[in-house]
Amino acid sequence: MAILTARNDGACRFSATFSKYGKTIETDATKDHGGEDTSYSPVDLTLAALVNCTGTLMAIKARSIGLDTTGMTLSGDYAMVPGRIGSVTISADIPCAPDEKGRQGIVRAANNCPVRKSLHPDIGITLTLNWSDGTSQTVQE
Repeated sequence: MAILTARNDGACRFSATFSKYGKTIETDATKDHGGEDTSYSPVDLTLAALVNCTGTLMAIKARSIGLDTTGMTLSGDYAMVPGRIGSVTISADIPCAPDEKGRQGIVRAANNCPVRKSLHPDIGITLTLNWSDGTSQTVQE
């Protein structure tokens, strides 16, 4: 059985329904690509998948070392180069401040996101972690 089924809803609009959840996501191409820009673009959803995957793995790691990330917020942006995403920036405001070993573990977890590992290797990814103690850490790939 397929994980999802996508249907063209006219022009460049698609709806994808996930069989396991029965939930549907709609996409539309941007106007400069012939769409009407009425919903998320597929590239927008790629960014959402990367940001959410990054946050999920950071939360899993934090929880494993006894930290609570409830309220953690992440924001992301991307820049295009011809034909693909060229770079991504992600910023995470983390409501805890682990020791150095814990911070390293959380950064490692973020970098092991399967969505990240599935993206083109030339995409530059910058992750900034803003810890609750007021310190920040930036990691670039």
